[in-house]
Amino acid sequence: MASYQSIAPVLCMLALLFYGGNALHHDSVLKTTLYIKQSFAKDQRTLGDGTVIINWPIKDGPGAAANTIGHAEGLTTLANEPSHFWVTIMDMVFDRGSHAGSSLQVMGLHGSKKDLPQSQWSVMGGTGQLTMARGIIKYNITQEDSSSRTFELYIYVYYTTILAFGDTRGNP
Repeated sequence: MASYQSIAPVLCMLALLFYGGNALHHDSVLKTTLYIKQSFAKDQRTLGDGTVIINWPIKDGPGAAANTIGHAEGLTTLANEPSHFWVTIMDMVFDRGSHAGSSLQVMGLHGSKKDLPQSQWSVMGGTGQLTMARGIIKYNITQEDSSSRTFELYIYVYYTTILAFGDTRGNP
């Protein structure tokens, strides 16, 4: 019995070193509002019947003077034609702003303002500063006409920042 008690701390230290003892993990929360401008003719192209490849700009504000800080890149497929619901699978890739070099993996339904004026998308992962993100994006369609649609996104996600020992910048 005494020999087990003396070796247990050594085994714990070895396990810590083997399973990530060289990094510190910190859970953080991202709460922010962003905007996606969906231009039907400019920022997407039809792949096949009912499937569209998207590259929608992500903006830091609603107006024309807002900065583009990334793109929502992926696919959207017409899932329910009578209801005009589309299933969207996308990466929100940030190339400017405080989360430059990071991304969020997002999936969910969207439709027209009259059919689905507000809804939610699931956040199922992230990269960069937003490693292992999980949460939701609630959105409203704030503008819609025959050529474009604007989504106002309320992002609420948990993510894990991985800091290597001695790294004060928050990068792995």
